[in-house]
Amino acid sequence: MFQPEAIIEAFHMVLSWNVLYWLVVGVVIGVGVGAMPGLTAATGVALMIPLTFTMSTASALGLLIGLYKGAVYGGSISAISFATPGTPEAAATIYDGHKLMRMGQGRKATLMALYASITADTLSDLITIGVAPALALISLKFGPTERFWLVVLACTLLGALSGAHPAKGMLGAALGIFIGTIGTDPVGMVSRMTFGLWWLQDGIHLIPMMIGVFAIARMLEGAIELLRERKVAKKVRESIATALMKSGPGLTFKEYIRTWKEMLIGLFVGSFAGMLPGLGATVGAFLSYSVAKQFSPKKQIGSGVLEGVAAAEAGNNATVGPTLIPLLAFGIPGSSTAALIGGALMLQGATPSPRMFELFPAVVYSLFIILLAGNFVNLGVGRVFAGFYARLGQLPRQILIPLIFMMAIIGSYSFRGNPYDVMVMLAFGLVGYGMRVLRIPDAPLVITFLITPMMEANLRRALLINQGDWVQALFHSPLSIGLLISCIVLTFLAIRFEVSKRLGVAAPKGEQKDF
Repeated sequence: MFQPEAIIEAFHMVLSWNVLYWLVVGVVIGVGVGAMPGLTAATGVALMIPLTFTMSTASALGLLIGLYKGAVYGGSISAISFATPGTPEAAATIYDGHKLMRMGQGRKATLMALYASITADTLSDLITIGVAPALALISLKFGPTERFWLVVLACTLLGALSGAHPAKGMLGAALGIFIGTIGTDPVGMVSRMTFGLWWLQDGIHLIPMMIGVFAIARMLEGAIELLRERKVAKKVRESIATALMKSGPGLTFKEYIRTWKEMLIGLFVGSFAGMLPGLGATVGAFLSYSVAKQFSPKKQIGSGVLEGVAAAEAGNNATVGPTLIPLLAFGIPGSSTAALIGGALMLQGATPSPRMFELFPAVVYSLFIILLAGNFVNLGVGRVFAGFYARLGQLPRQILIPLIFMMAIIGSYSFRGNPYDVMVMLAFGLVGYGMRVLRIPDAPLVITFLITPMMEANLRRALLINQGDWVQALFHSPLSIGLLISCIVLTFLAIRFEVSKRLGVAAPKGEQKDF
């Protein structure tokens, strides 16, 4: 697995002015995307993928990974400034970060968020570099049957762990599988669910679908909210952001070291959450914050202390690298943003799979180098331009929404120069908006859409090997049976948890009626 010549080639690929330029551009755009409420890392990456068509693989990875890292950190800027998280994963930062700002320590809170983010992100990247090759070696021993059940288990995890309602998560995953089967059957070459439309013969393409689900759906939601909301005291919020960046003491090294325990909690909890498909940075942040609060009751996390900011920011940034572990080791993205990066790799001809370390070692090693280099760029950009991004977070949505709509249309059309791709993008924008209204998570849809071809190919291969015997094809090894049992147990636990939660909510209401 270790290939010195591939590592040398990876350094040659990455250590060029062009790649470093796009890495810096990615981080700059990403922090801005994170600081603007309503946008997410997935939205930014989806909009930028069309720019990568003419880039080298290393440049494309620099742009997208830089944007990913910058966006996850950038959400903390608006969360601390005016209690509005730029991204969902920064919501836990509000509890302590905004209280510190109101106490005149906003600059200290912002620096704590930056340093905790960079520390946890760097250490979790090292975990990624160590764990991904080992898992890839294990996954190479899997046959078609085991890989099929592994994908099914990933779909089950996505459905069970995404969102507050497992049934809605399962529905999103099922919808992604359905969309992934539209087009021509890869074995029988028969059209499926194309409704007689010739431009659906090749199936739904990745770029317009993802831009629709992530960018258009969010902008539709923002536009409708814009029509409903009344004008608020904007000057007050601007003065808060200005006061945050121009006043208040800085962060001392002693204060940074004092939060080592919370950063370690965020590192391990966030890394674990990142490795499991479906959890993501938001769960990592809130889980890290809750664990740190329980482990350090005397620090009064939640009352406006640096430890709370450190735990939340370390937790969400520690998921960035580990979300790529299942993508590199099994070809299964760990989050919606990882799915987008996987799609970009596919467009570059380096399809993520268990054999990626064998087929594209230089690409994988260049990705590892960019992961580490991106942290230093993120540190520099965040340290210098935090004040600018706090003001950027106040950019009126009346300007932001039409601008993103225009970028989405241009990006979808430039993918293949096909106007039907714009129609697909708009259609999936409506689908994505409907899912957001119904609170159906969009990450399971996108990830299962990407891994459905892998699931179908392995099932077909298993059937061919076993001459059409379904029992032998699906249950011929103890590992395949174990994966099936894991799927059943996970589904049962998800349903049981949901039922117990509903009964727990209903019980107090029943008690109130008795009095």
